[in-house]
Amino acid sequence: MISAINTALSGLLGASKQVESSAARIATEPTAENLVEDIVDIKVAETSYKANLKVIQVADDLTEELLNSFDRTV
Repeated sequence: MISAINTALSGLLGASKQVESSAARIATEPTAENLVEDIVDIKVAETSYKANLKVIQVADDLTEELLNSFDRTV
């Protein structure tokens, strides 16, 4: 479970960096071609962020279920 959470945290960081990079390009170099590409990159990063959050949520749910199963058997 820990490796899944670590991987998801890395994914969250990567998505955040992508949004930051794209937003900086939009703010400093707003050409029509770059604007479309950067908006798409931000949307992809948003989807990635949501997916990685879901991985963390599922890992938490599985850990809780595992602990509850130990409590029932002990």
